[in-house]
Amino acid sequence: MEDEDGYMSIDPARRDVYLSPPQETKDLPSNLLWWKIGLGVSLAGFVALTVVLIVLSLSGVQDSLQMDSHPVLFPARLCGSKNSSVLQSLYQLPKYNSCTSNEASCASVPSEICIEIPKSPLSVVANETAIIPIKIQLPKPDWDFIEVLWHHTQGTPEDLILKYSLRSCSPKSKPQLWYKRECHLFLEIMPAHRWKMSAMMNAWLIIWNIEAKHAGRYQVTVKSNNMKEACSFVELKVTEAKT
Repeated sequence: MEDEDGYMSIDPARRDVYLSPPQETKDLPSNLLWWKIGLGVSLAGFVALTVVLIVLSLSGVQDSLQMDSHPVLFPARLCGSKNSSVLQSLYQLPKYNSCTSNEASCASVPSEICIEIPKSPLSVVANETAIIPIKIQLPKPDWDFIEVLWHHTQGTPEDLILKYSLRSCSPKSKPQLWYKRECHLFLEIMPAHRWKMSAMMNAWLIIWNIEAKHAGRYQVTVKSNNMKEACSFVELKVTEAKT
């Protein structure tokens, strides 16, 4: 019923019926079950998210290691180091010249580029550092690039060890030593050898923690503009360490 002002009048006897909210019946075991299910789903999601983050972190670390593993080119002379006497003895080894000795050349045709290599095979104790010395001579001073390639001739796809090159060299820079010329330097070490091998600025090959599998013939190839490529090789022996 409406009163004279237009409002609905409520019978006092039925007021509690309209105003009181309906009483909800609570099923405690059912609510507890749903609470446990929700908690389990949340924990499972948290664990899955944690696993995903760990996998992404590990892959990121691996990628960063691969990106940070840049090849390092070492100085031609390690002056003041304990290896300086070793390097000096390598400089003084009797050598063959690829331009004058057929025993020192593996090129199909004669080259103006000369490579000097040790006459005798090099012998290195296992787990030590091996250094393979060579000497490159370029007769023409007007070259503007040089590329040196090292191979371990085993007949496998991993024969190539590294590429070391000087490019876009300044024509005004003509030092006595070819590797001191003003050029853009590039060094590429193949992934299979990146953690074991590198080169010095004078193109000497370095092998760390040498193993028996590193024994054999190492071939060096030198290329430059307006000159035929030169090729030579060095024999390396690995002996067991004395106990």
